[in-house]
Amino acid sequence: MPAPATDRLTREPEKARHYAFDPLVRGGWATLVGVLGEGEAARFASETALLWVRPDAVAAGVAEDVLARVGAAGFTPVGASAVRLERAGVRALWWWHLRRATAERLLLLDAVVELGPGLLVLYRHSGGDAARRLTSLKGGNDPAGRRADSLRSVAGSPNRLLTMVHTSDDPLDVVRELAVFLPWRERAALVASAHVPSPGGSQAVVQAPLAAVLAAYPDPANGRPRTPSRNGRRRRGGRRSRSSCAVSTRRVPASGGRRWSGGRGRSRC
Repeated sequence: MPAPATDRLTREPEKARHYAFDPLVRGGWATLVGVLGEGEAARFASETALLWVRPDAVAAGVAEDVLARVGAAGFTPVGASAVRLERAGVRALWWWHLRRATAERLLLLDAVVELGPGLLVLYRHSGGDAARRLTSLKGGNDPAGRRADSLRSVAGSPNRLLTMVHTSDDPLDVVRELAVFLPWRERAALVASAHVPSPGGSQAVVQAPLAAVLAAYPDPANGRPRTPSRNGRRRRGGRRSRSSCAVSTRRVPASGGRRWSGGRGRSRC
């Protein structure tokens, strides 16, 4: 199996050197090559963006708002899967960023993933460079410094830790994180299905995985499993107290930029 040309999948030389011998990069690349062939594997990685709607976003009831914002920005979903990370997965996914993390931050991330599954979605964009485009749309960790129409602002991310969404920064991260999120057979199936257009249309690829993720989070108003809303955004429902929410968030005004018209000002579970 050929080794991945990491320097062709990222613009960061240091990252390319560190990732060249990463077993997760090699595993993800082997899956792409095994399913698509070497040339098509590089093309797939370069044209694909990866989004994980985290458990804190699902518990807060904003998963569909996030998906709607991504769609409004011109991204087309090509594959999706319900994914639940465990403690080791947290450390594998954010290994570079967590080198200097405190024990308290690690415990909080562990608590977030223990809430339940998140939704993994693969996207493409007609303008190309999908991974970097989606990461730009995501917005930064600091609520005070991001646009009001960024994904994290739409989700109501209140601080640097409950950030609600994760994206792969570039094609090299797409390759690596496919191996973080999914075992071999599942990621091979996802890659194969994402490579071929869905006969039911682009939105059809998200419907079943989204329903499975929402069903894992009981509605705090009635204790029943949540279901996707018909219009692709969460239903308003009745007014609920903050104490009934699994994760409580509030929308923080962003500096600069206009508010996305799909936002609702305050996030309620």
